[in-house]
Amino acid sequence: MNAAHSTLVDARPASDEFREFAGSLLLLSNYYHPEPTGSAPPITDLSLWLAENDLKPDVLTARPSYPRNAVYEGYEAGQHDHEDFKNVNVRRVKSYVAGSRGMIGRLLSETSFAAAALMARRKRYRGVVCVCPSVFVVLIAPLFRAPHGRVVAIVHDIQSGLAANLKFGMAGALTQILRRLEAWALNRCDRVIALTPGMEHELRELGVKREIEIIPPQVNVREIVPMPRQVGRPLLVYSGNLGKKQGLDQVLALAAELLKRSSNIDILIRGEGSERHSLEEQVAREGLSNIRFADLAPREQLSEAMAAATIHLVPQSPGGANFALPSKIFSIMAAERPYIATAEKGTPLALITARSGAGICVEPGDASSFANSVESLVSNIDDQVSLGLSGRSYVETTIDREVVCRNIIRTIL
Repeated sequence: MNAAHSTLVDARPASDEFREFAGSLLLLSNYYHPEPTGSAPPITDLSLWLAENDLKPDVLTARPSYPRNAVYEGYEAGQHDHEDFKNVNVRRVKSYVAGSRGMIGRLLSETSFAAAALMARRKRYRGVVCVCPSVFVVLIAPLFRAPHGRVVAIVHDIQSGLAANLKFGMAGALTQILRRLEAWALNRCDRVIALTPGMEHELRELGVKREIEIIPPQVNVREIVPMPRQVGRPLLVYSGNLGKKQGLDQVLALAAELLKRSSNIDILIRGEGSERHSLEEQVAREGLSNIRFADLAPREQLSEAMAAATIHLVPQSPGGANFALPSKIFSIMAAERPYIATAEKGTPLALITARSGAGICVEPGDASSFANSVESLVSNIDDQVSLGLSGRSYVETTIDREVVCRNIIRTIL
């Protein structure tokens, strides 16, 4: 059975099924707690699931900096470089942090982390789970593998595809080099995990020959729970990283269209990232009085923050649509809230939306259609409830952490 469609939780304790890996599992990732968005939340949750099942995982990661482009206060001097985080043995290394999230700066940061991680290597492991991004993490992961051990790469983003299609300041020759490096690095692993069939197709086009499992990012349905619906003026919420690939210009265009129509609908943009300052300047310059900004809510307040939205917004830049999947949709589903996404037909986001029945997709770049869908859904509470219930049902049966985490670790057997 394809991992993406597995809905039964094995009755055996995970500690019994994976006993041979206890104390010999490494998660190798640039991104980890306390970073609130991107790859960090699902990788952190995977490590906690392993610890809860007495598998004693190690994590090797960078000092947290995403999406702020600066190391978090309280971590900058190495205060938490060695930490027992809820029975997870976490080791953080000092590495270069670029002041910009452009692709060149990002690759320099990732190269620095890979070098620092290699310097920090103390043992080899029977199971190594690495995360792309970064390609350089995938490149070094086999060096942490014990004899007869296995390396599994989880691909959250296909970096070369994003670089080529979102114009992240890379010339064509550099993008081609990145493509070859990405394919070579992934082919050195024992198995690859893609989030969607569309991403699997792109990996094959890239030249990945290894076996690919399709396993979406997990969500903890016991941590994110439905809350009472808010009453009053409708609120649209975007939450997450404020970067180029998120296509947030479409949210600003939506706000302008709603103002033109005199719609009594507010928009809240929650998050941090390389584009926040320019977005705030544009909002002020264009007089978009229906938009306000806020930081991401703390993890322990996530259910309440998600419940504050009448509808969630999931914009996506068309150029990167086949190379990344916004995992925020699964948290939205768990919170039993509907969403409207800008996604072309056939893209991973559009396919997941159709399969789950949890949201609505509109064509990217069409502010009028975006506004039409928002106004229609805002005025129809029954549709809001129906979409929310469908989303909650989808995550409970398909991508709850108990299903997904087992499937991830089974790939190293």
